[in-house]
Amino acid sequence: MSKATAKKLSLNQSQNLTQNLLENLSHVGVHQVYTGTGTGSGFLIDDRHLLTNCHVVEPFREVAVERRDRSRIHGVVRRVHPERDLAIVELSESLPGHVLELGQSDGLRPKQAVHILGFPVGLPLSLTEGVISRPSQLLDDQFFVQTDAAINPGNSGGPILDAEHRVIAVTTCKLTQADAVGFGIPVDEVKRFIEGFRQQQEVFAAQCPACEALIVKEQRYCTSCGMNLDGNHDIVEFFAPSEPHPLVAFVELSLARAGVNPVLARHGENNWTFRQASTPIKIWCCCSEHLNVSSTMALISGDQFDPLYRYLLDQSHAPFGFDLSGNIVRMNHVVHISDVFGENEHDELAERVKRFISAAGQVDNRLIREFGCKPAPESFESEQSGHMMRIQIKGVAG
Repeated sequence: MSKATAKKLSLNQSQNLTQNLLENLSHVGVHQVYTGTGTGSGFLIDDRHLLTNCHVVEPFREVAVERRDRSRIHGVVRRVHPERDLAIVELSESLPGHVLELGQSDGLRPKQAVHILGFPVGLPLSLTEGVISRPSQLLDDQFFVQTDAAINPGNSGGPILDAEHRVIAVTTCKLTQADAVGFGIPVDEVKRFIEGFRQQQEVFAAQCPACEALIVKEQRYCTSCGMNLDGNHDIVEFFAPSEPHPLVAFVELSLARAGVNPVLARHGENNWTFRQASTPIKIWCCCSEHLNVSSTMALISGDQFDPLYRYLLDQSHAPFGFDLSGNIVRMNHVVHISDVFGENEHDELAERVKRFISAAGQVDNRLIREFGCKPAPESFESEQSGHMMRIQIKGVAG
């Protein structure tokens, strides 16, 4: 067999494997992780535990993990290795999904095809392709698998797979000042981290960045090597979290009063998303002065425009108002952030947010029932979460 024929067969095999993975991507146990600072990716190591990056979860001990239908479940961080950027989350209930096989670091070679799974910039589960640029790249006194496959914010914590769909590394970072230079934590170190967790008796443990000894309580110095842990990788924050910002405390108090779990609603910094029945609700800061509460509701349909507009403009809805995004009705409420800090107004504003959450589902149903509107696309359990994107990465880095 000629070299050209062998190369063509190898290429065809790789394309077939990629297509097979794409067709079954929705069944792979890779899920999105949400915290109060951002989102990331993670993958199942069994049906109740998810592996991700430490920087995805820190400094939180509680996170949200999203199912394929976009509902979320509660996760508790059980073990972190800040220096190696690894974390394990225990899930409140089992998650379906194929548990990926862990491969080996030995035998990796330059130009070997790889696939990266994750949720780049918050998009649905996506796959990017590339090659290994260097199997063992030294960076900041640690070795990484270097790849030219596209890595973006949100990919962190997701798996890097070989052509047989075995995990060979965990996505961790990329060089922002360069193109197509990304890095993954070698799978042999990942397996060692998982094995340590399997033997762990403590509810939570962090590994010392210097000697890897387990830190199981708040302390300034590692008792094994003497390293100063204060301010190092936010280890202390895991044991003694800071008081939340007053604005965060206000929103999460309002959510709790409305029966919404604040942990499950977190969607990054000063950003919360959740559903009241089938109605999506979002709370976020659009600027330094205003906190927005908004619900995307129904799609205007039919010919009942006059009674519909009369209903939407009725003053009985105050202090809530409506606007149109194209032909989609949205209900909104704006809170002046300065008012949140006023002792006399704090509880009243929290109750107002609670009323908004309660009213959103009722108004949405009425628009559909009485005015001939149709559910807006965001009101459905998003089919987009099952739609996978494929990005073909060409060329070899390094």
